[in-house]
This record gives sequence, structure tokens and C-alpha cells, in this order.
Amino acid sequence: MKILFQYLLLLLRFRVQLYKQKEFLSNTIAPLAVGFRNSETNRLSKYGIYVPLFIGEAFAVLRGNNIAENERVAITSLGCMTALFDDLFDEGQYNDEFIRNLLENPFEPENETPQLAVLVKLYNFFLNNTKHSAEAKLLMSHIYDAQVASRKQKNPDIGTAELEQITYNKGGFTMQLYRLAFENELTDTENILFYKLGAIGQLENDIFDVYKDFKEGINTLVIIENQIDNLKQRYNSLQREVFAAIEKLHFTNAQKYQFRLICSLIIARGYVAIAQLEELSAKTNHIFSPSFYSRSELICDMEKPLNRIKLLYYAVKYAKK
Repeated sequence: MKILFQYLLLLLRFRVQLYKQKEFLSNTIAPLAVGFRNSETNRLSKYGIYVPLFIGEAFAVLRGNNIAENERVAITSLGCMTALFDDLFDEGQYNDEFIRNLLENPFEPENETPQLAVLVKLYNFFLNNTKHSAEAKLLMSHIYDAQVASRKQKNPDIGTAELEQITYNKGGFTMQLYRLAFENELTDTENILFYKLGAIGQLENDIFDVYKDFKEGINTLVIIENQIDNLKQRYNSLQREVFAAIEKLHFTNAQKYQFRLICSLIIARGYVAIAQLEELSAKTNHIFSPSFYSRSELICDMEKPLNRIKLLYYAVKYAKK
């Protein structure tokens, strides 16, 4: 019962911060999205709200201080950038050299799309509101390399080891960049932790995006895995690595425990989706093959009351370990 009460307090905190972040976004970033399609505006808002809400608040809980104004600008800018960054590569409008130059020297190009103009503005907002700008630019080069490497996911013959590296790097480097939105000096143990958090986060995204990725011919660790039990073991392994990394941090035990509660809640979403895929594979002799299932069967709807109950069950289960 104690842990349920602690989760209730956390959820109340997130609800208060949700309203605060929505107001901040509407007053600062949202007005930039002139000329965006509705779907693009919604995606921008989604990332601009939930990255600061969950990643930002989680780190604020860990260090014991609320998010400062410049930190909120930085993490919100990064969140919104995430919503736009993939399009630089996916739409084929810009060559790799142009993108690399843009990341190294974020200039505002003339006669370009509103999306690119906003992306550059956001990048400069971030750089101007973090004291880790030099480290951030270096990390952006790693993210660029990971994004270029992700094109190999269209290759039907890609191997598991290479796919693992692409997946973990995409998520890990991005999460490390989010950490640079905050004033605290970055330690090696934190850097390792945030990479692992990003790795499991990217794998979780791939689990939820299995239908979309399959239809688009994108290979992920989920799609090439025909045994869901192997996927669960991989997810379990990453979860254990995340929690082991938390224990090595220099913060107090109380702060680490609160951070662990939040991480458990986030990671629990993946367990809910894995359980759904596990039940699905039982229909095909426990061989997971996305081509045999419908869209509704593959998509895990976290708005369903039963899935919310499962979410809390998994969060409590792994927070205790």
C-alpha cells in the first residue's frame, strides 16, 4: 500500500506539472509553428509536453531541485526538436552534408520550409540556454551518425547485432542530450545511466510502433524477433542495467528511490505491450509474425482501463526489485 501511495503522490505532481508545461509551451514554442500541418503541430506539442514532463521532472526529482526557467526552455526545445529531426532524413529533401553543416553551425537558411526554420530556432534556443553547448554539439554529431545508420533498417538482411547497436545508439545518444539541458555537471555514471535509459526507451518505442514499422518496411528488434520471450529477456536485461546504474549515482538513497519509481512507471509501458504481443503470438504457435495480425491486434492502447491497471502492476513489481 505504501508504494501505491507514493505513486499517487507522483501522479499528482505530474498532473500539476502537466498544466504548467502546457501553458509554457503555448506561450513560447507553439506560436512558432506557423504553416505547419495539424498533424505536425500535434506532434510538436506532444514531444514538447511529454519530454519535459517525464524526463525533466524525473531528473528534477533525482537531484532534489525544481526545473529552472532556462532548463525548461532547453528541455522543451529538445523535445520539440525530436518531433522534427527525423523528417530531415526521412523526407529526402536535404542531403547529408547539408544536415551535418546545419548541426555544426545552426544558421537559419533562407527560403526553406517552416519546419526547418523552426528546427533551427529550437536548436539555438537550446544552445543558448545550456552551459553544456560544446558537449551538446559533439553529441549531436553522434545522433547524426546514428540517424544515418538507421537507414540500414530498410535492409531485409540486417543482422541482430547491427540492429541492436543502431537501436541503442538512437535512443541512448538522444537521452544523453536531454540530460545536457540541465545545469548540473554531468558525471560518468549519469552518462551511462542516461544512455541505458535511452536504449530501453527506443526499444519500448519500437514495441509500440511495430505495426507502423512493419508496414513501412523498417526492421526493428521487435519485428525480426519471432520469439516474444527473447524480446522480453532483452527488455528485462536493459531494465536491470538501468536500475543497477541508478544505484551507482551519487545522490541520496531517497532521491534514487524516487527516480526509480518514475523509471519503473515509464518502463512498465513496455511490459504491458510485450504481454499483448505474447498473447498474440499464442495464436500462431508462439511464433511472432506481424504479417498475420491486424492493426488493432498489434497496437497497444494505453488508454484502455485494463492496460492502465497492468501499467501500475508492472510499475510496482519492478520498483520493488
